[in-house]
Amino acid sequence: MGAILQHVKKHQRMSIQQMCDQFGISRDTARRDVVKLTEQGAVMRTHGGVMLPAVKEVLKGYSERLERASDEKREIAKIAAAQIKQGETIMLDASTTVQFTAEQITTSSLTVITNSIVNAERLQDQIKTDIYLLGGRLNPEHRFLYGPGTLEKISGYYADRAFIGVIGVCEDGFYYAHEEDAAVKKRMAERAGYVYVLADHTKFYKKHFYKGMELEEADAVITDTRPSQEVETFLQEHGIKLITSDSE
Repeated sequence: MGAILQHVKKHQRMSIQQMCDQFGISRDTARRDVVKLTEQGAVMRTHGGVMLPAVKEVLKGYSERLERASDEKREIAKIAAAQIKQGETIMLDASTTVQFTAEQITTSSLTVITNSIVNAERLQDQIKTDIYLLGGRLNPEHRFLYGPGTLEKISGYYADRAFIGVIGVCEDGFYYAHEEDAAVKKRMAERAGYVYVLADHTKFYKKHFYKGMELEEADAVITDTRPSQEVETFLQEHGIKLITSDSE
């Protein structure tokens, strides 16, 4: 069991078949070990294997999140900004990776719809852009607007593309720290022709407080490095295009 747990701690997950192949044990033995590890709370069972248990992190402050994995986020932002075409209408959420995307945009004659105060400030000084800042209640710590009025306003718009950040990407959907912010992201996805989810490599197989979107609601995931084959497989099964710097 110890070897299984060490593998899961290093790789986040492990299948029953991998246990059998790597440790030379039978499927019955592997299943018994999985049951014991699950009972101890060391792992969570998944379809065909185990993964690390979900741990709710305390979401860092906005400034601290900007610094966290900033190089990776900037790489993702560069790829995301390159998807935008002149004259399009785009939606930008309030995540830090999407803020980096806003800073990378050089395409002109855009219409931008956002619930992020920071995005609106950045874009007004950068390029010729019509900016629609969605009204609503302010979350002062993370600098986004939310609430029924925000959702109603989004419903009246349509965008060519939406760019949405996440806290976690798992086989069952996309996870967020705030239910209110997740509702805004989901509504943006519903009102856009093409939906990009921006997630650095640390976000895969990571759950948080609230599952705000199903996998099927995204058209593409942009990340900094190619994830595991398991991630590629479940994204492909849900019709999601994987975009990385080496696939551009």
